[in-house]
Amino acid sequence: MKQITVILLLSIEVLFAQDINENIFGFATSNTFTYCDVNDTSFVNKVKEINPQVLRFPGGAVGNFYHFGKKGYGFDFNEIDKYHDGKFPKRSRGLENSRHKKRQEADYIEDFILLANHTNAKAVLVANLFVDNDDILLMIEKLQKNNIEVIGVELGSELSNRSYFTKGYTIEEYILSSKKCSDKIKHKYPKIKTAIVAAPLAKRKGHRHNVWNAKLAEMNFYDAIIIHSYAKVIKGKDQYGQMLSEETEGKNKAEAFGIYKDRAIKYLAEEYPNEVQKYISLFNKPIWVTEWNLQMSKTTGNTLLQSLFVAQYLLELMSNPNLSAIELTTYHNLGGRDFSGSIFRNNKEEIEIQSTYYPFLMLGKIFENDIVRIEKEQFEYQCFDIENNQILNYKIDWKSKVIICDDFSEQGSTASIKYESRNLFDKADVNGELQIEFIID
Repeated sequence: MKQITVILLLSIEVLFAQDINENIFGFATSNTFTYCDVNDTSFVNKVKEINPQVLRFPGGAVGNFYHFGKKGYGFDFNEIDKYHDGKFPKRSRGLENSRHKKRQEADYIEDFILLANHTNAKAVLVANLFVDNDDILLMIEKLQKNNIEVIGVELGSELSNRSYFTKGYTIEEYILSSKKCSDKIKHKYPKIKTAIVAAPLAKRKGHRHNVWNAKLAEMNFYDAIIIHSYAKVIKGKDQYGQMLSEETEGKNKAEAFGIYKDRAIKYLAEEYPNEVQKYISLFNKPIWVTEWNLQMSKTTGNTLLQSLFVAQYLLELMSNPNLSAIELTTYHNLGGRDFSGSIFRNNKEEIEIQSTYYPFLMLGKIFENDIVRIEKEQFEYQCFDIENNQILNYKIDWKSKVIICDDFSEQGSTASIKYESRNLFDKADVNGELQIEFIID
């Protein structure tokens, strides 16, 4: 007998259902085509099993400096050094060295097209605003010619960050270049939405992030705002979604991960909905979360804790009215070399699968079965089709350390998936497995 179980947490309250937007089940492809081979059928089939609805290209920082028609990402290192004062100049050179060693001569958009066509996914693109050319129009044209729907364009990525600010990049420059880019897109492709980069919320009234947001909120040339979400559950210094240093907490691993668990739950139940409502009150626009994950750390990466978090994050998006303004998300990241973010990790040219793979595989069933609403009661998520039939049921149980998906789509039988482990800190093996069962009754 085969069995699969996945469990999500139960919450105390009952929330009203809301319409399901398939564009929230997206994945960023930053670095993916440097480290993962789209001609590898094993890799592509694994991605297809997740059932992505949207893929993001080229990615965050790599998108800010991408040049169409060049090799790989087509980096211009003079451009990167001019506008970025952080770690990306070094990272971009590392990506280019890897591309050169692997003899990858084509523009990565070719690999993106192959993957998008294999998965039937739509595309959200990131525009390079540091150059005034027609690259973004050429990208859209190329994807459309290859039968890929482009649903939106990000007008840059994280350009309010200090790494750009210390190089002299200002909100005035951003408004000028983003509006020009948006107008250009809408002139030729009026149905494609554009989104501006919203800065992180700051507590101090005169903080440059608040000034950035206030000036953009006065504009109306865009359709949505972009935010990024990295839930910080470990004490320490962090930057741009990644832990730089960590403080030891608890008497042992189990106690420490119990603390992380409580913070993750509080983030999903209180902090994140409150943050989203603040953005809504400021901009009154739909929200795109084009990067989201736990704050990336080798401590929590590839653990059951991360699995539970990503499963509950998406189910909350589909059931919590306070998050209904979020109309698009792309998880960071699909494939790469990092240990804590990517679903597929290149380790010495071998592709390893991380602990988030099976939760995403389970959640992909929502979009296979045309679910139109999800009702939540105590972290149990009941999924209904347009005829009011319950097709799926998810449970997330942090205490029992399990995610469960019950599938009722076949009349007269229930197929269940169960993903669990004894400890929240347990890490998945190279196949992405902790303890997994597939059950058909």
